[in-house]
Amino acid sequence: MVVGGIDAGGTATKCLLLEPNGRILAELKGEPANYQAGAEAAASAIKAILAEAIASSGVNRIDVLGIGMAGAGRKPELAQMKKCLGNLDGVGEYYLTNDGEIAVLGAHCGRPGMVLIAGTGSIAYGLRQDGVMVRRGGWGAILGDEGSGYWIGLQAVKALIRAAEGRERKTELSITVLEGLGLYSLEMLPSLVYTRSLGRKEIASLVPIVIKTAEQGDAIAEEIINAAVSELIMLVNAVQQVLDFKASEVAVSGGLFSNPWLTALFSQRLEESCGSVLVEPSYPAVFGAAIYGARQTGLKLSFA
Repeated sequence: MVVGGIDAGGTATKCLLLEPNGRILAELKGEPANYQAGAEAAASAIKAILAEAIASSGVNRIDVLGIGMAGAGRKPELAQMKKCLGNLDGVGEYYLTNDGEIAVLGAHCGRPGMVLIAGTGSIAYGLRQDGVMVRRGGWGAILGDEGSGYWIGLQAVKALIRAAEGRERKTELSITVLEGLGLYSLEMLPSLVYTRSLGRKEIASLVPIVIKTAEQGDAIAEEIINAAVSELIMLVNAVQQVLDFKASEVAVSGGLFSNPWLTALFSQRLEESCGSVLVEPSYPAVFGAAIYGARQTGLKLSFA
């Protein structure tokens, strides 16, 4: 019996093959497969990494496969994705879900719980014992993603503009943000942003600058970071209220939490707000995908 898991993400697609006893047969990383970037392209990336996984592991077939899709959190999107995938060569049965469910299952070894993901975007998921899944956030850069890396970077750019126009006091942040964008003049900014030469990734890359200046006591940078933490805590609280979770363990992932200072600040504020505590994910989301697939057929994996 071979169980597979795929974490089809916007940065990369990860694939895992293992036996029910937990013995890993293959672990690979491939091209991105975010549904929002195109269902056909995502399907091609998934098929490519599956073919590579089967070839490298030497297995004849994957009996059951779980796939968690970034950008496909709703039923119509998952149905469209299933249509694009069709029958997968070398795969018996496969089951699609969103990337949040596999993140929760991996983070908590298949148990109910919560996960907060904060990278370029932001989203929180919670899974209750009865199987009810709740998502808050994840509306994208225009409609949401409050507290994310992009959101932090954008607030810093807006603070730079306000300071330049005298609508807000100038601080060290104003100088470092302009330098961080590689610009010598603020006048260069609009054309770069609106032609998308300066996109979400580039603006999110300002996060280390904002954090560093906040650590050094820059008042505007501190305001931005504190506001971001508040937004992320609101995501967690919103999920907890719907699921009737009291103080709970919240697993966190995403680039924002790679910074120890910010993580410590968020942890302290979260505990003060609702008594919840941060925990490291037990396993990455790709393991959660394998758990999800196995559970659809009633198969139990040794680690979950």
